[in-house]
Amino acid sequence: MPPVTSQARTGPVTPSANFLLIALIFASIGFAIGVGALEGTGAGFVFVVTGFVLGLCLHEFGHAFVARRLGDTGMPTTGYLTIDPRHFTDPVATLVLPVLYTILGGIGLPGGSAPVDRDRVSGKARQAIVAAAGPAMSVAILAVLAGLYGLTGTGAKPLSAVLAVSALFQCTALIVNLVPIPGLDGYGMISPWFPDAWRSVGDRIARHAGLILTASFLLCEVVGRPLLRISLPMTALLGFAPDDVVAGYQLIRLW
Repeated sequence: MPPVTSQARTGPVTPSANFLLIALIFASIGFAIGVGALEGTGAGFVFVVTGFVLGLCLHEFGHAFVARRLGDTGMPTTGYLTIDPRHFTDPVATLVLPVLYTILGGIGLPGGSAPVDRDRVSGKARQAIVAAAGPAMSVAILAVLAGLYGLTGTGAKPLSAVLAVSALFQCTALIVNLVPIPGLDGYGMISPWFPDAWRSVGDRIARHAGLILTASFLLCEVVGRPLLRISLPMTALLGFAPDDVVAGYQLIRLW
């Protein structure tokens, strides 16, 4: 293993043009909805989807940033630190499938995790911290959404609604991602303490993130309602009015 330099761990992180473009689309549509220049299902749908994509990208950035700080110097060669979805190791499992299944299933689902070289991240606690960094970023995103929601006036009902349903999707994705099964962060947070044989099996299962996401989608009919029953109180605790969550959910439904 090559020596870990301070620069490799703490060098500058510059967001990619692709990420900035998605962020610009999100902000522009949000502003247009807020001032009444755009309205209806189309604008709300694009706002929520681009926001969800941003959330997925930042979630993976959280993993990558902490992994680099804790010793994985291979991270700068991936697209995760520059938040460039074009250079993600598995963009289909990380972005395409979660967005598709969120649209079709009506609940937010997480994506595949950034690849972390555990041999470079020494110590079980550190490996667990890397796994927890993604959910921590998701919590930070929820806090930002709550702050934006609090800034919307009473006359900006459509914007309040799409912000509220964006928070709902982040909550459902966060809850699903904390389930301790291989391929999800809940498993990654506890697996460092598993016997090597268990971890080997779990790692082989985790490589098939697309299948895990597909299974989650197929279970939407079974777990969707219980998941929403957990997520709605979470959004309420963050200050989102239940009426706005429902209004946003209805607004973005394409069928």
